[in-house]
Amino acid sequence: MKSLLHLSDRIVRWSAVALLLALLAAVLLGVLSRQLNAPLAWTDELAQYLLVWAGFVGWILAARRRSHIRITVFADMLPESAGRVLEIVTQLAIIAFAAVLIRYSFGLIERNWDVESIALPISTAALYIVMPLAGLALILQAVAEIADVLAGRKFSAPEPGSQPL
Repeated sequence: MKSLLHLSDRIVRWSAVALLLALLAAVLLGVLSRQLNAPLAWTDELAQYLLVWAGFVGWILAARRRSHIRITVFADMLPESAGRVLEIVTQLAIIAFAAVLIRYSFGLIERNWDVESIALPISTAALYIVMPLAGLALILQAVAEIADVLAGRKFSAPEPGSQPL
């Protein structure tokens, strides 16, 4: 199980790297083509798609590393047992949000499946395909967080910058 988690972490990290490099290339190509008075119309749209995908992959990475911003002023004042309950409630809220994301993402994909992109030869549904995948990853991560809390493992957020890349 641990090797599967390690493999999935590596896949998500490399996906983020690939998406960011592709985004950089698309933007640079768009800027250079404009400078040469031969603008490529598709670079803007590709950059928009890549930005959305990179955002969702970044969300998965941040959830996995527990590096989302958390305001813990009040949670830190709670006794440990109440802090654990609060963490479980927080993770249940994340599961509920991710379930809503999955539920409505399929409708977006279905409604846009036959809509052709303006500048790219793909369906606009490609923009939304990442949403159910991200929702599933977030649910699995939240379930793992709840299991850690119930098993008595540490559940507090790590200090900023303390996690290896």
